[in-house]
Formats: sequence, C-alpha cells, structure tokens
Amino acid sequence: MLRLLCKNLSQTRIFTGSTTTKSSLNGTHSRFLENPSPKSITHLTNRPKKGDPSPTTVSYLVNSCGLSSESALKASKRFRIISVENADSVLSLLKNHGFDQTKLSQMITRFPVILTMDPNKILKPKMEFFLHRVGFSASDLVELVSTSPWIFYGSLERRLNPSFDFLKGVVGSDENAIITISRMPSFLNFDLPKILSSKVALLRGHGMRESDISMYIMRYPRDLSGSHDRFIEVLSELKKMGFDPLSRSYIQALHTMWGLSSSNWQRKCDIYKSLGWSEDELLKLIKKSPVCMRLSETKIRKGAEFFMMHLGWDLSLISKYPQCLGFSLEKRIIPRYTVMQILLSNGLLKKDVNWGKIFNIIEKDFLNKFVNKYEGEAPKLMEAYTKEVGV
Repeated sequence: MLRLLCKNLSQTRIFTGSTTTKSSLNGTHSRFLENPSPKSITHLTNRPKKGDPSPTTVSYLVNSCGLSSESALKASKRFRIISVENADSVLSLLKNHGFDQTKLSQMITRFPVILTMDPNKILKPKMEFFLHRVGFSASDLVELVSTSPWIFYGSLERRLNPSFDFLKGVVGSDENAIITISRMPSFLNFDLPKILSSKVALLRGHGMRESDISMYIMRYPRDLSGSHDRFIEVLSELKKMGFDPLSRSYIQALHTMWGLSSSNWQRKCDIYKSLGWSEDELLKLIKKSPVCMRLSETKIRKGAEFFMMHLGWDLSLISKYPQCLGFSLEKRIIPRYTVMQILLSNGLLKKDVNWGKIFNIIEKDFLNKFVNKYEGEAPKLMEAYTKEVGV
C-alpha cells in the first residue's frame, strides 16, 4: 500500500506550515493583483530603469521613513515616488493607525510601493475593513500590515468582503475567522466562495465532521488555497491507506501528505525501513503520528538510535510513542534522561521507568515531579538538568 502511495503522490510543491516555495509565493502574488486601481499600480508603470535609482526617492526613504542609505538605495531601484504629497499622506495614515517609526521602517523596507498607493481610496478603506468588519485590534492591524502588506492588493468589494463572509460561514464565527486570517492574512485575497466551497464539499464527502473541517481550515488555510486536483489526490491516498476521517490524526495526515512531494514521501519511507520498520509497521506508525513523515532524516536516525541504544527500545515501543521522535534530543530527551539516571543511581526511583510518559509530560510537570521534588536528596539535580538543556 505504501509503495503504491509513493508512486502515485504528485510531485507538486506546495505551502507547508509557515513557509512557501519560491514558485508558490510568486503565483500567490500574481493572484493578488486582480483588477487593481490605476493608482495602486503606479509603482508598476513608473519603475526606474534597472540600476537607475531616483535621488528624490532615496532621500525621502532615508529622511522621512527612517531607512538606512543602503536599504533606501536598494528599494529605489524597484519603484519611484512620483508624488511626495501622496507619500506623506500614506505615512500620516499609517502613523494614525498606530505605526511607530520602527514598524514604519521595517514595513517600508519590505514593501516600499505602499508609498505610491492612494491612502484614501485604497489603504484606509481596507484598514477600516480589517479593524471594524473583521475585528482586528489596532495592534493586530499594525502586525498584519507589517508582515503581510500585500493584503492591500485585494478588491474590497469583489474579494475581501465576500471572502470574509464565506469564511466566517464555514468556520462558524468571527473569532474563528480571525484566527484563520491571522495564520494566513492573504487568504482573503483568494476567491474563497469558489476555491473553498469545492474543497469543503470534498471533505464532507470523505466523512469529516463539520467541527474538524473548521479546525483544518483554521490551522492550515494554505492547504485550502492550493490545487483542487492535488486536494482530490491526497484525500484519495489517505482513503487507500485506511485513514479514518473521524480519527484525531486525520487532520495532521491530510496536512502532512499535502506538504510532501512523492520523492520526499518515498525518501522518508526508505529511511524508516532502513531502520527496521516493515511496510505494515510503518503504516501503523504513520496512522498514529503522521507528522513523523515530516521529520528530517537526521532527526529520525538520531532519535531512533538513541532510544534503541540507551533505553533498549525496540521498534514497537518507538511506534507506541512516535511523538518522541519529534522532540529535541538536546533540549528535552537527553536532559530528562540525565535527570532520571541520577535519580535511579541514587535509589530514589524504581527501575521500571515509563520513559514514554517521562518524555511526553510538559516541562513544568517534569521539573516539579522529578527535579524540584528531589533537590534535597540530589542537590545537583537542577544543575545537571540546566547544563544539558543549555540554560
């Protein structure tokens, strides 16, 4: 089954987590430019020739926007300020909405063309939309614009408003919609009534609960903005593998498979098999913890070798606690192992330690139960722990 899956998975590269491939990012930006107003594309029609920076633009970026000379020179090669008055109005608008000088400099360094946009027709209405229609706080808006200034490319009437209404209907509330947008601010620039409705229908058709569909969209909106055919393919492969759409791991499985190309999936399969997992055992491992397929080869090998060599785990025990493979050896596994060895050597604990549970509990509980509790009997316990953690 896994071999068939490895052969069938698409080679398409897509969004994963908070990162994108170069081609995906370029494709996304091209969609943001649907029917922009003339003033919003001034920077496109008045670009300076390559290697021909505008002295006026450089001076303005340094003196009014706080950019370094180097950053200003670099930015001036990509656009030209045609109207200083317009640029002043843009800065005034941003300051009135909570931008301090640091945020202004950072944002304009990344997105200097905002200075050419119409502050009253383009910028202000969209800022008001995110403040009053969506419900972002003033500080959240500053962060949104600073990190994702391309939100200004979407048409308010044709894209942002209808997309927000549709998204809110799917995820169930304004609050859930805000969570989704915070994860991917550009999500509203897509035609959500079109691209989201078809994918939601597919998820329902494969048996996902409404609450799980909402959770999936909120956690991984980038997955929903990609290829419809790829989406069908991933759902089909999960079904072939025997994944239960009602299981807790289904969302992670969907996201994980969506984020891996066929070659990467095959490579991860080969890594696990080289460590001793059979195809059936690997399938069980993936079903229990799909994210194990997203780990690097180094992390997989080092983790498995540590558990087998130092703890005497066999593959069945690793498969019982697959999340342990994802934990940091240096920051979590080895420090806790060191503490437990000290306690065991001093006779403060029984020999039958449940290592899986030890590695899985949160740090606060581990410290209270195994470090702070025994400081009197083992005074250097905290020192040993912090030394391993690197504090």
